Amino acid sequence: MGFVLEGSIQRQSDRVRITAQLVDTKTGHHLWSENWDRPAEDVFAVQSEIADQVANRLGGGVGLIQEAGRAAAKRKRPEKLSAYDFYLLGSEKIEKLTKEDEEQAVTFLNRAVELDPALARAWVELYHAHEILELFGVDPESNRKAAADVAERAVTLDPSDAEAHAVFGMSLANKGDMGRARSEFEKALRLAPGSSEILTFYTGFAARFGEPERGAQMVDQVKRLDPNYPMWASNFFAPAYFMAGRYEDAVKMLERMTPGSYQRWTWVVRSSSLAALGRTDEAAASAMEALKQHPDLTVESMINEPGLSTVERSRFMETMPLAGFPTCSKSEVLAKLDKPVRLPECETGNPNPGQP
Repeated sequence: MGFVLEGSIQRQSDRVRITAQLVDTKTGHHLWSENWDRPAEDVFAVQSEIADQVANRLGGGVGLIQEAGRAAAKRKRPEKLSAYDFYLLGSEKIEKLTKEDEEQAVTFLNRAVELDPALARAWVELYHAHEILELFGVDPESNRKAAADVAERAVTLDPSDAEAHAVFGMSLANKGDMGRARSEFEKALRLAPGSSEILTFYTGFAARFGEPERGAQMVDQVKRLDPNYPMWASNFFAPAYFMAGRYEDAVKMLERMTPGSYQRWTWVVRSSSLAALGRTDEAAASAMEALKQHPDLTVESMINEPGLSTVERSRFMETMPLAGFPTCSKSEVLAKLDKPVRLPECETGNPNPGQP
């Protein structure tokens, strides 16, 4: 499959129009086109902005070229699918954000690496699938370990892949190794400074590095770079806004998702943001639904997430009780943690162990 990106610059008086379009060389079809009108004196100032917008719209894991590849893979007979085809189909399943789709993604991506063990992109996507399944509560320990293993495999196979460094950074952060995690994220940004995907992944961890405002600003940057950002990005953007105290933005971001796609963090961010906004009834209903799906969800369970910064713990402690989440974890839940962080009120009497 081949594509050609073509374009033109036209000047009229004191303004210029820049046009770009993507053409499928096999069919001659125009897959995408865009134009920008700018004052003539601003052309050089905005050329990097336009280049970044074009690159993000066409390339990466959510670009038009990958979309075209997925469509072509779906037209093939199963026995004709290549490792790259399985990678494309698996990555598409990941974006659906349901337990069933993530499980299917693991199946497709495992087939991809069976056919081509050196396909680093497939190992990268396997990280996302295992991590999301862990967040859904599916075999948490097994999926957490699998995610860590495939992330390290990906970055070893292709040290020049920015997203491989990003997922390795996520894996390290989830283990609480924040120094190395930040280093990997910064390396990813150096490799792909204008990538909306890399920025998206970073938004979810900036608060972990003690920079919640930077995370929210990165979300704003991605929305400018790629106004068509995918639904799954809300999983990163909503917590970034939440940790920066931008509760209204966090709630609006989650309106792009369906409750069937919510994971533990998603429920907490939504419920706690609603409570902080004074939308008490909605917050209580959201918290109750969260507890139906995650009965061990408490303030203590959230502040014991690996590697959380002081800012993140404070945000949970401030907002989760407002939504009606129980404060203290049960002793059997705490027993699974090496050095559990305890809240003072839970160490003296454990007033509400497990249920509001």
